[in-house]
Amino acid sequence: MSHTIELCEVSKYYSEKDTVSMGISRVNLKLDMGEFVVITGESGSGKSTLLNVISGLDTYEEGEMFVCGEDTAAFGTEDYEAYRKTYIGNIFQDFNLINSYTVYQNIELVMLISGKKKGECKKRVDDLIELVGLSQYRNTKASKLSGGQKQRVAIARALAKNAPIIVADEPTGNLDSESADAVMETLARVSKDKLVIIVTHNYEQVERYASRKLTMYDGKIIEDKKINTADGAEPTNADRLYDELEAEAFSMNTDEEDATAQKDRKVGRISRKIRKYKCGMRKSSEFLLGVRNTFNLPAKFILLFIVYLFVSTAVLGQYATTKDSMYEKDALGSNPYFVNTSSNRIVIKKADGSTFTDHDYDIVSSIPNVREIIKNDLAIDKGVNVSVGDSIAECSAASFDQVDESKITCGHMPQSDYEIVLRIDSASDNFINFANNGDDYIGKDVELLDISQEQKYTFKNNITVAGIIIDDGNDSNSDYSMYGYSTVYLSDKLSEELLAEMMAEISETRLNFESVHMSNNYQRVVFPSVNVPEGMVYLMEDQVYYYKDEDAEGKDLGLKISNMYFESEGNYKVDQIITSDNCKQLLGISAGDLDSYYNCVFISPMDFSKLFDKGFYQISAFMINEQEFDATQQALTGKGFIVMPLKDSLTDSTGNLRGLLNLLTYARLALEFVILFVIAYAVIRLIMRSRNPYYSTLRILGATKGNTSNILRVELVLIMLIAYGVDLLFAVLIHKGVLQELTGYGMKEITKILYYLTPLDYSILGVLLLLMSMLIANRYSRHIFSKSAMKTFREGA
Repeated sequence: MSHTIELCEVSKYYSEKDTVSMGISRVNLKLDMGEFVVITGESGSGKSTLLNVISGLDTYEEGEMFVCGEDTAAFGTEDYEAYRKTYIGNIFQDFNLINSYTVYQNIELVMLISGKKKGECKKRVDDLIELVGLSQYRNTKASKLSGGQKQRVAIARALAKNAPIIVADEPTGNLDSESADAVMETLARVSKDKLVIIVTHNYEQVERYASRKLTMYDGKIIEDKKINTADGAEPTNADRLYDELEAEAFSMNTDEEDATAQKDRKVGRISRKIRKYKCGMRKSSEFLLGVRNTFNLPAKFILLFIVYLFVSTAVLGQYATTKDSMYEKDALGSNPYFVNTSSNRIVIKKADGSTFTDHDYDIVSSIPNVREIIKNDLAIDKGVNVSVGDSIAECSAASFDQVDESKITCGHMPQSDYEIVLRIDSASDNFINFANNGDDYIGKDVELLDISQEQKYTFKNNITVAGIIIDDGNDSNSDYSMYGYSTVYLSDKLSEELLAEMMAEISETRLNFESVHMSNNYQRVVFPSVNVPEGMVYLMEDQVYYYKDEDAEGKDLGLKISNMYFESEGNYKVDQIITSDNCKQLLGISAGDLDSYYNCVFISPMDFSKLFDKGFYQISAFMINEQEFDATQQALTGKGFIVMPLKDSLTDSTGNLRGLLNLLTYARLALEFVILFVIAYAVIRLIMRSRNPYYSTLRILGATKGNTSNILRVELVLIMLIAYGVDLLFAVLIHKGVLQELTGYGMKEITKILYYLTPLDYSILGVLLLLMSMLIANRYSRHIFSKSAMKTFREGA
């Protein structure tokens, strides 16, 4: 018959740096079921080492150890885990309890590791708590217990899984004599069905229960003495409760079997189960412990949360900044027709080429992603100079609809079509002048000039300033402003008049006089003047020389206008010839400025409107989120519009280098992720080192590498998800402007960076952080299992 435990010439050494010490030396020992073995000896004699080797907590370097006749020389980590989980119940001198767990949770833990469901544990755990006299401490954390109470919890935990072998290292060292006697009586009762091995320095305390005494000295067994024990002792209340627990946990039919047959059967069962062992811990139990561990140590949770919040924020920031950079690179190109190439601007035309109506504007405005419409989009790209007193502001033109009345610094909203609101950008040359003297400009007349400031635009009425917005740089509603432009907000009527002036600048003009034709290719020729009667034209003196007709007055002059949107024409009679002598009287133009109007003609404002004021053939819309352009384009094209995103119309000088630059950008991002992972792992490993005793205890109790790894993954992933959830909440509050409102800060740069991230991007980042957490958990798990359970425990203790 095989012995339960058999050691043949077994030796164990401990090495630390350059020092090697002996644990046990050439030990020979045979142990069987039903024995109550007491190992005694002086401190350092090798008692605990022998116990650790027997229980599979430590490996051995020399000799052979057999478990139920099976050689353990080939045992790997999983084999020892199987052995400890199913057949070893440990009672430690230092308790090895989880201090952050309650009494109940410490005892429940070993049953969960053994594969029990949480609901199946309750009755047995409660009975064991009663057995060791700790019912009133059921929900007390182990850290709050006295040494004796902790030892009783350790004993209850060892009994919880009904292991056939109980090993105890100084189990009564922290108990009073009465409690110690009760524990020994229980262990003696257990030994009738199990193998109980106890290490003690106080042999007298256990002498009456021992069936065998081993004495050790200098790593060797110097005495192996079998002792006859008296049978028939009156069972204690603890014994009776233990018998009930045994009967409930294992319904073993031992009737009509003698002691030898029972022992043989148990030994055979042990051997078979070790060979056929499979991990029994349930996934639900792993998840439960992972969640429990996440929150049961507040200091550790806060530290890990801070680390993961840093990692999550860094990853989010790196990705968002990279994406912002990619969009900035895409916007670096140019377009010969558009100055404002904002990536969220789309240019819209009607499919039939006709002008926009109020109904069309309503349709475009109803598209969910359209934030605002600029009707005179030509003014966005050409720009206009606004002259007020001695100050000039370079502006884009927008509509009254875009004015936020709450941001008006001086003055009020316009009350008539010929009043304007000025938004003065902080980058404007005259920003300080407007900021300091804004009230002085309210109600003053305004001149609108072309961007070169050489010619002023002419309107049917005088224009005045109604309000001024002093923009400190946090105005998020100014996408149509470029290169430090400020903004002038106009009525639709005034915008149409301004558009007519600008159309005159970009149109080709053909003059027909006495069958002589002259074409001015896209150079402005026609100007309005209130001094010119309707149907008449003032002709420049140089034009007369060109036509070789000094007597031009009263003759017909035809004008034909063409541009990319429309063609128009008109016939007039020459009323005056403008010279340097009469230009001031007839047009109000000084002789010194006359050269600016070389080869030009002047007509009445009414005739000018008939030629150039044809309405809006093209408008621009600005999107709330450019990432949703495809859906916006689909909605607009479905309504009969032609859509062009400005960023897709750009050309740049990088050519084929753009692909390489993009590749380098993503390579840099990947490198940043790797560096962040290394830093995070180093910090998390340092924090988690304090958890080594916990994970080592799981191993000691029989948890496999897979079990501990899964528990660790749940813990780290859950903290990561909480940290990432905080970042997502922050991003949502930024997007909705809630944080800006609460803090009073514009957060313009953060808003701009986060602007390009879509739900898909956030999902991708979440997956990346999840993988990072899994990798960190796997690396740390490998670190824990790179050494024996006891060595890892000692390093973290």
